[in-house]
Amino acid sequence: MQKIKRGKSFAGVVLYALKPGVHHKTDPVVIGGNMLGASAPELITEFNASASLRADVVKPVWHNSLRLPQGESLTTKQWVSFADDYMSCMGFSDTHLRCYVIHDDGPGQHIHIIASRVDLVGGKLYLGRNENLISTRVIQELESAHDLTRTKGPSPLLGPSPSSKHKRLSRGEEQKEKREGQPSPKTFLQNTIDTLLCTHNDIPSFVEALCEYGITPVPNIASSGRMNGFSFEYSGIAFKASQLGKAYSWATLQEKLRYEPQRDNPLLFDLKASAIGRTEASELVTEATKEDTTPLLTAAMTEEVTAPPPQREHRVETAETCEAHTPPSSVLAAMEPVSNKDYLMTAVIKWLLSIPYLTAFTELLKKAGKTFLHRKSSFSVISTVRSAEPDLKTSNEIPHDFLKSSYTPN
Repeated sequence: MQKIKRGKSFAGVVLYALKPGVHHKTDPVVIGGNMLGASAPELITEFNASASLRADVVKPVWHNSLRLPQGESLTTKQWVSFADDYMSCMGFSDTHLRCYVIHDDGPGQHIHIIASRVDLVGGKLYLGRNENLISTRVIQELESAHDLTRTKGPSPLLGPSPSSKHKRLSRGEEQKEKREGQPSPKTFLQNTIDTLLCTHNDIPSFVEALCEYGITPVPNIASSGRMNGFSFEYSGIAFKASQLGKAYSWATLQEKLRYEPQRDNPLLFDLKASAIGRTEASELVTEATKEDTTPLLTAAMTEEVTAPPPQREHRVETAETCEAHTPPSSVLAAMEPVSNKDYLMTAVIKWLLSIPYLTAFTELLKKAGKTFLHRKSSFSVISTVRSAEPDLKTSNEIPHDFLKSSYTPN
């Protein structure tokens, strides 16, 4: 299997797959799939029609090739059966357009699979996350099912690692895998590294392949140039080799990877520097956030502690306590600060309503009704109210002008 590729144009890959060449024993032809046409123009037209259902998709083309070991061959029927099973296992539906083109040349017989990622029904898009890793495992399973030569590779998809050198999952990790139906980060790392070690046998290609799968290798290399191994970061989680198992220790990896210090150390030092830079940047951001927020929190807490709470005194007024009321002019003057405006207004209203003669005045207003709109009636009502006024000390009596200006209707 070659690396799965995605592209923007169906024309390019179709013309390439069907192009005759002197190295081919026979001219390439379409041997299977689910498309109506067989020539390049017909195939391109059909593929473009499917892509038009999702104009927002930049790369609707999906392309892969499957090759037999040199000297082996399959019949057309066997190839089509294998390819159909393969596409089904990869997650393609019957309504994803695809075609199989056979090539027969010196290195070995193989087929090109060209498919549209856009489903003809509803325009659903094939996403294919981690598809290269999944493809390798699917091929292994199908080789066994179709009695083909077994290629070297990792254990079956999502199956337990057969090696005792692999760290087992914790109970929580196992439960999470069963609950979510997908491998945990630890399982993903173990399986991916196992797969890549089968096809990438030197440090540069191994590191590059890891990065393609979203894995960041962090070398443990001393300033003297002594290499001690890798740790691996995936999905925001860092795993030491010891957390994955002995199979990922440097002593074991060296048996599968060609390590040449003079060639590889510059790359390893760069990877280590990048990892340190990410860590320091993260720490700086965290520290800066603390410095930015701490003064604000401190100031807010200080203000909350030092600011005196508003003094709210609740008491029932009687004729004996009326002489202790603050004059209205003082209360109105105290209303000027904006911060205390609402509180003071409420206090003034409560104070006014608590005075006995105002209560009597309110009751008389209800009884007087519309007759109070006439000025003569209003003076008579006021006279009545004043006669009901309690006997207060002259020094604390509310001035008649204040009462008149505040309550005489316009």
